[in-house]
Amino acid sequence: MVKSTSSSKADTEQRLDPASRGHSSSTESKGIPGFLQETRAELAKIVWPSRQQLISESVGVLLIVLAFASFIYLVDQLFGWLATQLFS
Repeated sequence: MVKSTSSSKADTEQRLDPASRGHSSSTESKGIPGFLQETRAELAKIVWPSRQQLISESVGVLLIVLAFASFIYLVDQLFGWLATQLFS
């Protein structure tokens, strides 16, 4: 089965036209004010955490960081002690 490679001019123009691909040329020409307006609209869609949720998750992150830092410190001290025992 041979596939035809010819296409009509209208098909080619439709594929190359940005508006037909879902891109609006008007949003591209708005410049900085359009960018700021769209940024504000996107920021309005964000679901921000409550103060309680922010505090509890921050405490959780700090505790995990403290636990890993303590573990790394203890392993480093152990290797330091082992090195002094072996090489002195």
